[in-house]
Amino acid sequence: MKLGAPGLVLCFAMASCGSGTPFNGKTVEEGPADFAPGTVYLTQDNESLTANSISYDADKDELTINNIPFDDPNNTYIRIQNTNFQNSGFGAYQSDPEAGSNEFRYFAVFRRSDSGLSQAAATTSNEYVDFGFGGAGATRVSGATSVPTTGIYSYSGEYAAVRVVRSVDDDAATVDALYYVTGGMEMTADFGDFDEVGAVGGVVRNRILYDSAGQVLGALDGIISFANSEIDRTDGTIASGLAVEVQGGTQVPNGSYQGGTAGASGNWSGVFAGPGAEEIAGIVFVESGTVREVGGVVVNCTSAACID
Repeated sequence: MKLGAPGLVLCFAMASCGSGTPFNGKTVEEGPADFAPGTVYLTQDNESLTANSISYDADKDELTINNIPFDDPNNTYIRIQNTNFQNSGFGAYQSDPEAGSNEFRYFAVFRRSDSGLSQAAATTSNEYVDFGFGGAGATRVSGATSVPTTGIYSYSGEYAAVRVVRSVDDDAATVDALYYVTGGMEMTADFGDFDEVGAVGGVVRNRILYDSAGQVLGALDGIISFANSEIDRTDGTIASGLAVEVQGGTQVPNGSYQGGTAGASGNWSGVFAGPGAEEIAGIVFVESGTVREVGGVVVNCTSAACID
């Protein structure tokens, strides 16, 4: 570990309870959870990804992330300045622990779409014995959306994440490494099949790794595959589906990805935004014994059907 004595006690208490919340088996509620239609969080997919409300103050360029223990008394995340994210509109943020407190530093990514109709954010920390707490949320910020009943739409946009790599030997003196990741996101939605529920999937490619200050370290091998999931037409959301990190494969001319070895796995989900579902904001995590990556995506429709 890498904390002072008070933090050390807290972390080992958490570790003794597994990866879930340690407080009598109940999630800590710091404020009101967000159950608004057109909003998804990772709380249903991983008990330690507890964030359940994420809001953004554009005037201050600050995030407020609810239900993350030990981050900040006001749940505030401030922008990290002078990052070097490439080809990405996502910003890097962090909580701001007060010196001498028991607060932990969490790192986050956030992007509001160019239209302002949708947004996605994700957060995690490297200050736990295991992966600790974090989360992600995607929201239809404003306006109604009407999900098509037919047609196959293509979407293209951006991905960003926070990635923690744990020390293999869990040496108590070793700091788990924390990185930012950006990439390109391609998604496809078939609104006609499967009958009534449709199908949505995608892939994250061309990932770039950054240090915790947002400076480039180099390319990150492999992709993250979003397996096809179903559409909930009542609120324009995309149900939780399988997500898998695949390493060592090859992208072929038709755009698909062949070969490779499946590694970290988890779940993804999303929301449609725009009058005719012209946008998707999504969230994802993949996790193995030594790696956790928690991210968000914001994509726009590139098909003629939704541009006309």
